[in-house]
Amino acid sequence: MEKGVGMKKNSVAKMFVKSLLKSLLGLIIIIGVGFASYKISYMVLSNNSTNIGTSSDNIKNIIEDAQIDEVSKNLIYVCDGKKITHLMLEIYNTKTNNMDYLTIPAKTDFTIPTEMYQKLCTVNEEVPQIVRLSKLKDYFNDEADAFGYGELIIEQMIGTKISYYTVLDQKVYDSHYSEAKTKIKFKPQSTVKSDDVNNTGTASSAPSGKISVKQTISVASDAYIKQLKDLAGDEKKIAEYIKEQYDRVDSNLTVYNKIGYIESYKKSNVDYFHYWGIPGTFNGKIFTVDTKACKKYIDSLVNNEVTYTEVQNLSNASEADDSDSTDNTVSSKGKNIIILNGSKITGLAASTKTKLTNAGYTVGNVGDYKDEVLTKTKIIVKEDGMGQDLATYFNDPEITVGTVSDGYDIQIILGTVDAN
Repeated sequence: MEKGVGMKKNSVAKMFVKSLLKSLLGLIIIIGVGFASYKISYMVLSNNSTNIGTSSDNIKNIIEDAQIDEVSKNLIYVCDGKKITHLMLEIYNTKTNNMDYLTIPAKTDFTIPTEMYQKLCTVNEEVPQIVRLSKLKDYFNDEADAFGYGELIIEQMIGTKISYYTVLDQKVYDSHYSEAKTKIKFKPQSTVKSDDVNNTGTASSAPSGKISVKQTISVASDAYIKQLKDLAGDEKKIAEYIKEQYDRVDSNLTVYNKIGYIESYKKSNVDYFHYWGIPGTFNGKIFTVDTKACKKYIDSLVNNEVTYTEVQNLSNASEADDSDSTDNTVSSKGKNIIILNGSKITGLAASTKTKLTNAGYTVGNVGDYKDEVLTKTKIIVKEDGMGQDLATYFNDPEITVGTVSDGYDIQIILGTVDAN
């Protein structure tokens, strides 16, 4: 009897042990499957080769990822303390020796794609998914990280791989560049809100299906142009100049590699540098880039095989391949301009001369207009098509073909409306 009871107890004990082992085995399998799923998900997330620059290697090594390209794309940051005040994409084509500058508004907001955002959170979990370009330095503890990861973010925003970046402080920018107002026409490739186009006064619809957006762009200043012209294609001077500039800037491209562009730089003509706005919309406070239109826009510059041989007309910096353009305007750069003060406001002619000179125009003289006090500025030109690029510097000026002072091509008579 006792023996039977003992055997029964042993049987129960064995069943308990078997059940426990099965439970433990099941738990191990569940944990294993979960871990495997996590690893697979992580690998997929980290190695998506369909997005620009979003592999795990690029996330880790972007700051060292500078490269020399046949058509180089240099992202230029301009900083005033913690704030990024200006952004430009410098596109240099070693085949044509063309130099293009694309201004990217610092007050641009961009929503980082979810996959990239998840990765950036491993660098700093405080990074917001919607970033303001002017605040990039606020999102990262290390300044180099801000510029490196900022480059990665902007690549996504403009749909184009960037070769390297350069950082200027505000003083260097002020000595090298000035600003000009222009219009950019492009065909939207993504949805454009009617508020962005019709109600702000900054954009308008065009019959061709394009929209026209007013923008302020950065252009080389007169002083900077003179500096570059003084180099006169001399390799030694160019090398020394690059080394001198590198003492004033930061870049993830070495000075040695930058000097590698000398052979092409000496063939460039600074008079033919071109300056562009960027496809997008502005709601009065924030700019939003149209990524698809921007990629197409930049591709047209990168793939341009024709060397520039004329001074650019800045009044309408539209797409390089704008087949709808019927613009017959003549650039006022290189023309001799006289400015007369018809407002009777002291100093207006002198300040206007400074503004136009900094933008690359030739102002031979200033004086007073004695016939009457004008409200609206008049631009008088010798030939039809001239003076159109000057219109953006004034408030709805009147442009007419007529007689100008001897020795001049264009005569500007300032009105009181342009005193502010």
